[in-house]
Amino acid sequence: MRILLFNDYPMDKYYEDWKKGLTPGQQLWGKTELDKKENFEVVILPHHEHKILKRIGNLLHIQHFDLQIRALRNLKNIDAIYAPFAASTTKFLLILKFFGLLNIPIVAMIHYPLLGSNSKYKLLKWLGKRLIKGYNKMIFLGQKIKSDAMKAFNLTEEECKDWFILMDWGSDTSYFEKYLNKIGEENYVVSNGQTGRDFDTLIKAFDKIDLNLKIYAKSGYKPKTESIPPHVEINTHWINNNELMEIYSKARFILICFKMTQGSTLGLTSVLDCISMGKPFIITENPYIDLDPEKEGVGFAVKEGDVQGWIEKVNFLNENPELCKQMGKRCLELQRNRFSLERFGDSLHRVFLDLKK
Repeated sequence: MRILLFNDYPMDKYYEDWKKGLTPGQQLWGKTELDKKENFEVVILPHHEHKILKRIGNLLHIQHFDLQIRALRNLKNIDAIYAPFAASTTKFLLILKFFGLLNIPIVAMIHYPLLGSNSKYKLLKWLGKRLIKGYNKMIFLGQKIKSDAMKAFNLTEEECKDWFILMDWGSDTSYFEKYLNKIGEENYVVSNGQTGRDFDTLIKAFDKIDLNLKIYAKSGYKPKTESIPPHVEINTHWINNNELMEIYSKARFILICFKMTQGSTLGLTSVLDCISMGKPFIITENPYIDLDPEKEGVGFAVKEGDVQGWIEKVNFLNENPELCKQMGKRCLELQRNRFSLERFGDSLHRVFLDLKK
């Protein structure tokens, strides 16, 4: 089976970086694992923008219109399309399938609310429900995202059987192993991220915490907080994944602080990094991530914007280094037993095999 893979970020560049050891395999969303399977080949659609098509897409309110047009031009000898971030990369393809102009199977991964699912207008909900039928398989990385979609479109378990698939993402064990057991732990914690991050809450909390904090924010980030404690270091320059993992390896634990603007798996990538590095973490509560850090013994969750909550949990972990070590061991066990790229690849393989039935 030949599968065309495309995404809302340059998968071709990520693939080259992966081959050089600069990024973990999970950023390729199972390509590396599917390529190992007999009679499977995943072809990455090169990522580059066509300015005129992009403008047309903007007028039509279709994200990545140029990407989808190029996908249509590259369907020769392709058996299926795989879209890991389908919400932003398949709208035009779904419209074509709606009108019977495209027949190729599409496997979609869902991280956010589906098109029309949150609309108060019945027509848009009806249209959204009809459009998602263009997906032959829908993979959900969290139970609540799946159940929210079923509720929004009044779908039953029977209707969604073999169509809505719940799956755990998994990280590239071999990539992270080289950073484990680094000699020397330093007196700092780290918070990193590009999407929806709430570094201001952390800055306020660390005004009352005697521990160094390293923040790695996207370019242009400016804290709203006027007074930055001297032990809070804010970095807005780009660093690659290898550099970030070197920093993680010496940190006591990791902080994942964000603001929820919609139901999504926000923070999941950072969670995988933490458990793969054997690092306990504190995270903003997110019911869309199917992992309870306290129940699993790998960290804690704090309510969104709860400065006092962050103070208490950070101080607790900082004052209990032996507990941190135990949590770190459980992180690695959790990664191996549930969140490995190999397990994810096997599950994904079964999804594509099922298309042949």
